Parts: sequence; structure tokens; C-alpha cells
Amino acid sequence: MRIQKHAFFTLFCLFCLFTGILRAEKVPLDHDVYDSWNTLSRQKLSDDGRYISWEVNPQQGDGWLFIKDLQNDQKDSIPRGRHASFASTSGFVAFFIEPETEAVRQGKLDELSRLEMPQQKLGVLTLPDFTHQTFDRVQSFVIPEEQAEHIVYHSIRLPEDTLEGSSLHLLNPVNSETITWQGVTDYSVSENGHLLAFVQADQNDETIYTIQTYDILTKNSTTVHETRDEVKGLQADHQGIQLAFITHDENDSVTLYHWQEDQKSARSIVYSYTAGMHDDWVVSINARPEFSKDGKLLFFGTAPQPLPVPADTLLPEEKHNVDVWHYRDPLIQPMQLVRLSDEKKRSYRAVYHIDDDRMVQLADTKMPEIVIDNKGGGQYAMGYSLLPYLIQNSFESGDYRDVYLVDISDGTRKQILEKHRGSVHLSTRGDARLSPGENYLIYYQQSDRNWYSLPVTGGEAINLTAAIPMPLYDELHDAPSEPDPYGIAGWVDNDLYVLIYDRFDIWKVDPTGAEDPICLTNGYGRANQIRFRYVNLNPDEPFLGRREQITLSAFAERTKQSGFYQVRMHRPDNPDKLVMEDVRYFNPVKAKDADVMAWRKSTFTDFPDLWVGGSDFTHARQVSNANPQQAQYLWGEVQLVEWVSFANDSLQGLIYFPEKMDSEKKYPMIVYFYERLSDRKHVHYIPTPSRSTINISYAVSNGYIVFVPDIPYIIGYPGQSAYNAIVSGTKAMLNQFDFIDRDNLGIQGQSWAGYQIAWLITRTDMFKAAMAGAPVSNMISAYGGIRWSTGMSRIYQYEETQSRIGGTIWDQTLRYIENSPVFFADRVNTPLLMMHNDADGAVPWYQGIEYFMALRRLNKPVWMLNYNDEAHNLTRWPNRVDLSHRMFEFFDHYLKDAPAPLWMTDGVPAMKKNM
Repeated sequence: MRIQKHAFFTLFCLFCLFTGILRAEKVPLDHDVYDSWNTLSRQKLSDDGRYISWEVNPQQGDGWLFIKDLQNDQKDSIPRGRHASFASTSGFVAFFIEPETEAVRQGKLDELSRLEMPQQKLGVLTLPDFTHQTFDRVQSFVIPEEQAEHIVYHSIRLPEDTLEGSSLHLLNPVNSETITWQGVTDYSVSENGHLLAFVQADQNDETIYTIQTYDILTKNSTTVHETRDEVKGLQADHQGIQLAFITHDENDSVTLYHWQEDQKSARSIVYSYTAGMHDDWVVSINARPEFSKDGKLLFFGTAPQPLPVPADTLLPEEKHNVDVWHYRDPLIQPMQLVRLSDEKKRSYRAVYHIDDDRMVQLADTKMPEIVIDNKGGGQYAMGYSLLPYLIQNSFESGDYRDVYLVDISDGTRKQILEKHRGSVHLSTRGDARLSPGENYLIYYQQSDRNWYSLPVTGGEAINLTAAIPMPLYDELHDAPSEPDPYGIAGWVDNDLYVLIYDRFDIWKVDPTGAEDPICLTNGYGRANQIRFRYVNLNPDEPFLGRREQITLSAFAERTKQSGFYQVRMHRPDNPDKLVMEDVRYFNPVKAKDADVMAWRKSTFTDFPDLWVGGSDFTHARQVSNANPQQAQYLWGEVQLVEWVSFANDSLQGLIYFPEKMDSEKKYPMIVYFYERLSDRKHVHYIPTPSRSTINISYAVSNGYIVFVPDIPYIIGYPGQSAYNAIVSGTKAMLNQFDFIDRDNLGIQGQSWAGYQIAWLITRTDMFKAAMAGAPVSNMISAYGGIRWSTGMSRIYQYEETQSRIGGTIWDQTLRYIENSPVFFADRVNTPLLMMHNDADGAVPWYQGIEYFMALRRLNKPVWMLNYNDEAHNLTRWPNRVDLSHRMFEFFDHYLKDAPAPLWMTDGVPAMKKNM
């Protein structure tokens, strides 16, 4: 008996071991896994660094919000939680709770109205005890930025309620004390948390709007205005002592109001006849008033008085309906139509000087755009106008504009740049910008590829970078246009220095030109091919300290490693390494008041989960595990590869291998590309249905090798350039790796890559199957086409940017023909699957039709998928899943000898569409 029991026990153990092995056996990814794969987003640290929140959401369906106490590892998870926000005191965290996906779906099936549909809730978690509170039908909430002990939230009225059903609540989450006001249509909370202002609507015979303020500290309430007119743009200032709003009556009369805490009621400050207002102009209802940080200025919008709309007495069939295209239109008709809605709402920036009680118009129809520091308390702004160059900009990539320095005190402007090529912003963005201390305008000049400084007080422009021996522009630029600069990292102590990037290093430059530029990173970046970029861990500060130790992101261009270094502003030297790994790091965030950092990192195999540690990346620990199910599936590995192209270029690329490869087996390979992608070595691709391209993780999990080559271009010969890189790279891979099945090679790409595939198969038969998404097939007809999503002409693409022809169809006729696949369709022997959708706003879908009809006329095997009403890349989930199925059915048939599906053998007749 003992022997039998022992034998049974042994068999049972063996069975458990065997079934455990079976359970541990990995399986290939399939198209049913998409719904179960999660993304991670919206990671936030509390100001004191004790708490962290993040969202884990499936690609379709209901997700989770996680909140963790990093001090004691307590964690809570909230189903469908979104958009968490910590109080500055870290006493609580608030978030939305979305309705269940299935309940929303059922509501749509039941054709419920917007207000009858399931609504989001507000969730509040008090800390550190993790006590939950929830509030129904909440449309918005605000936690003041400073010393917040309260939360303000706005509830949506019930379907059966009138306007009074919309209520505003002031909640203290710690003691649950709540004050509620009914019938609230709008509200604003000062950043310091002292003032709550709101608009109440009283609906009797006629709606009366009441603007009220509530002092959260003293609990005093004041009515500052009553009106029958619609109230818009309610805005409190930072200090909580001022308020602005706009009223709009039935006669389109618009008035800007202002209130201060020492006033009994708000007073009208700007209207149609205010001094400084242009004739026949009004305050715009489409621009929200904004106070400067110091509260001395109030910015708002103005616009020409809308023209009266004549009474419409005609039937639709009695009206003409025509677009008139004029050769001297500044914008072509499609661009005008795309921008029509925005143009109808266009406003022009003006400012009200509160202490002086006067209005100043800043922008107008001659200089429509104004760029003002978000603090808004300085003397100057930058203005610009593209108007003189609109026709030229429609054909060229220059984006030319005239740039002005505008004095906010009186609105006077001085043109400082004429026909400047590039963008205009403040501080560190754009090619022309005003320094944060407002001492200099700094700009990049394309003509000599240098940065210049111009004192705002007057004087000559100073070339700041002529002495820098390294290029400050994109060294890899290979289009027929001027390269863009690498940009600016930031400014040091009241404009003392400006930090300028080259490809690898950072230069410390005196904006007066008195001192020679110094390489802050000591040339270490270029010597080691490491690209250093400043990581701004304190975005509220406009300046870097002159002795500050700053954090730099680091990316090794050759090896694709990444990490972080530090360098001191006053001690240019080789940066000190904090961490450098064979991974991809995402930009970190730092707790405002603590030495705590959060970041993410990934490899092709490892999902970019969330990590925390010190600001020097020590004591690192992982806090999320968004996709544990990945362990059940076969994945793969990636390797960086190098070869010499047919054009004698030393190139890099990536090759992805299936997991657990059989050394005796040959594997089919798909080539996928888009310009240069080797820097993406450590990008993790979750299994997701295709928008237009193969999913690399899915492909390698299912036994494909994927090769991704970099492509440099020769101006005028984009097709041949692709051939030189792709075909040479494919042959190099066949020579380097014996397990690639040279008889089963495929190629796939979208848009610009789709074009190159369409061209390549007219020059080589090495690929057994090709899939091209949204390909241009005829550069001559495409040249005169429209990008319908923007209304822009496509001409500039061919003359100056991605298509890289470098001339007009009259200058370079043969180049347009030689680079157009449709003229060589008779040479195609490769079965081709295309996707080109009838709502494509980037590449007109007749380009796909032209190629399809040419190949069909020649009796070549070709299929085209047109997803109705879809754009350049698919957006609707069912269409994306369908494309994923069809794309791999196509490749499986040609590269794995799988049976051809019916849609490939028999087509899908219109009578059976969507069946």
C-alpha cells in the first residue's frame, strides 16, 4: 500500500511538473491579444516626492489608475481612474473615474442623449490613509497650484434638470466640508487658492447672470456683477485679488469687465469706443482674458465687428455654390476652406494696463501674431507676420515671416528681421526668440548658419557663433533645403549666457559677444559620439543658475545606449556620468520639493515601465508592471548591424530575430523602413493592430525576421537612394546571417516608404512580396496635388523637402519621370498589396489608383485596400484589426506558403462588402 501511495505521489508530482512546463511554454502572439495589451501614461510625483501616480490603460476598454506611497509601499488601484492631480500639500489626490466602456456602448445602442449617457465621476483619495470619496456627474475640477487644501469641482446637470442643476462645489477632502452653489455656468480659481469666482444663472422669465467671488480664507462672498448678457472667459488673477470677464449681448455688443478686491462691483473697461480700439472693432468673445503673473496687465483679444448676416430667403436649389480659385490668392482655396472656422474666430492680442487704466492694441491685420511670455509681465513681446510671403510659402519650405519687437507699454513695433526663415517663440523654442530677461533677441540666420544676438535697446546684430568650429545645424540633413539648427538649451542668470547645441555638445555663449564661446561639455560628446541635451527638471524657473549643476540626457549615436550625465555651469569639463545603459531612457520628472525622480526605460524586449529613485538615479526601483502577460508569449531580440551601401556609405540598421530560433531552420524576412530608424533600437513595440505598418513584435513572435535599414538620400534621386541602401543592406544581411531564407523576402512600408517600395519593385525582383501603404506612384500628377488635411499644395515637398527632387517639373522633368513607379510598372514582377484610403489627407488616393490600374492593365498581381472614410493612417479599431489580418495573410501566403485567403483569390464583390 505504501508503495502504491508512493508511486501515486510520484506520478502526481511528475504530472504537476509536466503541466507546469506546458503552462510555461510560450506561444506566438496572435490578433486576439490586442485588447489585453496595456499602455502606461501620465506618471506624476507629488511635490514632496512621497507619492506617485500612473495610468495603465488597455488599447480598448477600461483601465486603471495606480497611486503608490513610496515611503511605505502602500498602493491603491482605481478602476477607470484618469488624469490624477496631487494637491501641493500632498494631502490628497483627485482624479476622474470614467464610465464603464460597456455602459457607454450600450448607451449609444439605446440612442441616449448626451446628458442621459453614463457620466464620469470625481474620485478623491486623502493621504496618507488612502480614504476614498467619489462624486457623481463631474465635468471638471481644479486644485489650486499653491498650498491647496481644497478642491473645486463642477457637476453636470441631470437630464431632467434645468440650468440650475449644474452645481459648483468647494470641498475640503480631509474633513469632507463642502459648500455648494447651484446654477453655475463657469468658474475660475486663483493659482494661490485664495479666490473662487463663478457665474450663476437664475432662470425665471429672463435669465439673469450673477458673477460672484468667494474668499476661501475669510469665507466672505461678494456679488460683483449682474447682467442679462451672456458671460464668457471668467478669469481670476494669480494672487486672487482681481477678476476679468466678457459679456456678450444679443446685438453682438461685447464688453470686457474688471474687478479688484477693493471694489464693490466690476466695471467695464474695454468696449467698442474705448480709446485704443480700432474703428469698427470689438472685444473678441473667442479669446479668454489672461492676467500677467504680477497682475499689472490684462491680455485679451479684439477683432473686426462681425458683418451682419442677411436674411436667407432662398431655397438650397436656388443658390449657387462655387469656390473661385484665383492665381493671386495669398492662400489657395483648399487652405482657406480648411482654415475657415479658425479664421472666423480669429482674434488679435491687446492689453489693458490696469494701473494706468488704458488699452493698447498689440496685434492687428498687418501683424497678426504676438508671442508673449507666459508670465506676461515684461515690457516686450515678439510679433510676426507671414502675410507678405503667403504665396511663396505655399511653394517653398521656408515658412518666411517678418519679425517685430513690440513694446507692450504703448504698442509701438520695430521690424527687426525681414523674411526670416523659421519659427518664432520665446526662451528656448523657435529659430528667433526673445531672451527671458528681455535683453536680447537671438535668432538663427540660414544664410551663414550662425546664431545672432540683437540688443533690444538697439545696436548692430552680433554674430555669436562664428568662432564655434562645429556645425550648429543638422549634419545629416539630406533634402534640397537649408538644414535646421539644433537649437538652444536655455539661458543663464538674467541673460548672462545662452546655451546653444551642436550635434553632440552644448556651448556656453555670451550674448554680448565679448567672451569667446566655451564648450560646456568640453567636446566630450563629439569625441565619444554622445548627444547631450539639457533636461529641465524645474520648468517654473526661467533661468539656470551660473553655478548650477545641470542634468543632461545622453544618447550614443553609434551604440544606441542612453542615460544621463551632469555638468556644472561654471566649470566646463567632461560631464560626470550618472547612468548609461543599453536601453532607451525617457525624460525624467523630479518632485518639486524633494530629491526624488521618476523615469521610464525600455528595450525591444522590456516594456517601458515606471521607475523611481534619487535625482542622481541611485536607489532605482521599478514601481509598475503594466504587461505581465508578455511572459506567456514568444518575443524576440534586436541587433544593431552595419554595412557599406552601393553608394559607399557606411550605414546602420536593426535586425530583429524571433525568440528561440532553430539553428537548422531558415526564416523568412520582411524589410521595413522609413528614412533613419536605427536610433529606435530600444523602442518597445507592444502588440497593437496596424495603422499602416507591420508590428515588429508580432512579426518576430510569428517566425519572421525583420530588417530595418537606414537610408541617406542623394538630391534628385530618392528612388535610387532607397535602392542603394535597402538592396545593399538586404544582401549584407543574407551574407551575415545564414538562417535568413533568401527565397522568401518581403518588404513593407507606408507613405514615403510606400512610395519607395512601389519604385523598388520596378528595379529588383529580390522581394517575393511587397506591401506599400499610401504610395505616390506618379510624381508629375502628385506634384500638382493637394494635401487635403491642410489644404496645402504638394509642390514644396518635391522641390525642397522629403520627396527630394530639388526642382520644378519644368526644370527637372526627367527626374520626376525617373522617380515615378507608374512609368515603369511593366517591369514589376513582385506581387503587391497596397492600402490607400479615400479620405487620405496627405497623399491623394488617386496615386494608389494610378498604380493599381497600371498593374491591373499589365495583368500583374496587385490588390488595393481602401478603408472608407479613413485617413492616411487608420484610426478606427476594427479597420486596424482587419488590416493586420490581411497584411499577414498576404505575407504568410507568399513567404510561408500558407493558403491564400478568399479575398486574395476571389476578391470581395461589392454585394458582399462588410459581410
